Amino acid sequence: MTVTAPTGAAAAIPLLREQAPRIERERRLTPEAVAALEDAGALTLSRPERFGGVEADLGTQFGELCAVARGDGSAGWIASLFSVGGFFAGLFDDRAQDEVFANPKARVAGVFSPTGVLKPVDGGYRLTGRWGWNTGCRHAHWDTLAAIVEGSGAPPEVRIALVRMEELAIADDWDPSGLAGTGSATVTCEDVFVPAHRTLLTMDALQERYASEANRDRPLFRTAFFPFVLVASMGAPVGMAQAAMDVFLERLPGRQITYTHHADQSEAAVTHLQVAEAAARTTAAELLSRDLARRLDEAAAEGRTLTVAERAAIRGEVGLVVRECRTAVELLADASGASSIQRTVPIQRIARDMRALSIHAALSYTTNLEVYGRVLVGVDPLTPFL
Repeated sequence: MTVTAPTGAAAAIPLLREQAPRIERERRLTPEAVAALEDAGALTLSRPERFGGVEADLGTQFGELCAVARGDGSAGWIASLFSVGGFFAGLFDDRAQDEVFANPKARVAGVFSPTGVLKPVDGGYRLTGRWGWNTGCRHAHWDTLAAIVEGSGAPPEVRIALVRMEELAIADDWDPSGLAGTGSATVTCEDVFVPAHRTLLTMDALQERYASEANRDRPLFRTAFFPFVLVASMGAPVGMAQAAMDVFLERLPGRQITYTHHADQSEAAVTHLQVAEAAARTTAAELLSRDLARRLDEAAAEGRTLTVAERAAIRGEVGLVVRECRTAVELLADASGASSIQRTVPIQRIARDMRALSIHAALSYTTNLEVYGRVLVGVDPLTPFL
């Protein structure tokens, strides 16, 4: 198995931390942040090698995406979604890839909830719809949007359409309490033509019936689709938990614990317990994430199809990674005291970003464990997203 060398996203951490308040305030990445991440190669990790990309395996991607999120949680989540988008574009018909990757900086966003309609016409479809939660749409060049094919019956046929961003309108409707800088606004379009080669059946993607011939023997593009989506998302929570520890320790020296005799918080036993537990939980999450990436990379390199049990385990363990990271961040946020609610103290933003990420539908601890548990006891998982 080929392992691509890291591209150096860690170098962007200082700039991302400096820019983080502005990123949150403006509800999108700053031009400086985008430039730094482009220079590091962190926004195009899944770009096919045949188009000059690094085509990084998941193990490498995890390390790079951790570093981005360690600088800023919103930047980390955007980079993760662009990793997924580049991977997904690499599964489409090769003609579609030629269009997308003609731009060496092409970034692909996406929404997999089918809130649009595709009307069949000669040569393709006419797309109309409205898609919320479109992370990174303000920094993307292309979007992958799920839609129901008109007249396809019951159950309806769902396809993913690959659309140029200039054909979409972006609403100014994103103003959340966490991950504000992701710019996950709603996009809309009306009667946009999408050629057939720029669509892919959702069920074909979920069952690894990919359209690309050129990438068919490339390990990255043999990876199981939904497990890739899940594991490529793990750099964000782990990086945020690491960032929480960084900023907590930076602020610790000389802090008192008010209404106690502790003139230095670092001398208090309760602080030792909080820091140690947060560190252990973060390390456990990192190790499990790296193992998840290893499992997927090895299966893809071998050309082996994952079993339902393996897929369910990945989904359940992803939920556990996120829960461990959220717990670690909350421990440190609590230990930071009431003064940390000021917006000038970074840990309050990290805690809000982490909570927002942890309740994402694909990363939900309870939902993912239920799916895993159903498979463990031998009953229907009640979802095709495995």
